[in-house]
Amino acid sequence: MTLPRRILLLTADPALTQLLPTQLGQEGEFAVAATYDPEAPAGEAEVLLLDAALPPSAAENASRLAARAGGRPILLLGGEEAESPRGVERVPKPIRLADLKHRLHARLAAFDASPEAAIPLGPFSFHAAGRILTEGARRIRLTETEAAILSYLHRAAPRPVPREELLGEVWGYSAAVATHTLETHIYRLRRKLGEAGALLRREPGGYCIG
Repeated sequence: MTLPRRILLLTADPALTQLLPTQLGQEGEFAVAATYDPEAPAGEAEVLLLDAALPPSAAENASRLAARAGGRPILLLGGEEAESPRGVERVPKPIRLADLKHRLHARLAAFDASPEAAIPLGPFSFHAAGRILTEGARRIRLTETEAAILSYLHRAAPRPVPREELLGEVWGYSAAVATHTLETHIYRLRRKLGEAGALLRREPGGYCIG
């Protein structure tokens, strides 16, 4: 099961509000939530789509959004090139779905590979690309498998992930994977996290984080 990438669409346009979540979500690649409030919390969104027609102005909204996006990709839908602050990519209107998807994949791939991309995890910042947990000057190295577990649980949150799903996504589940493999890695992760290991929980529906 591949988890959809979470998108927050900021627009007051009824057509965009109806069409983009449906069109982008057709193949399960993206999950789109829409709001008309340019000051709305980004929450768990991984990409922010800003409609240039949203008041008070594209330039003002884009600058404010960039300041609180934490480095997450921002795409400005429509507007003028001059209204896009540094780091905000403009997508011309009328929007072509194939072009938008291509831009989303490219920006997400670049962000995921960026050493600056960090996920808050209790007192730590989790750098998935570098497989490192940081807390101030403290750095904790993770194995590739440990980083993959944390990444998948974070993207699935707050939903508990069944054991079989996690095995399939991280190991490409096969009969060769021992039944205790996942539990062993979870145990090691909790030890590395120390007191924050309580964030990594086993619930009736599976494992979850947060």
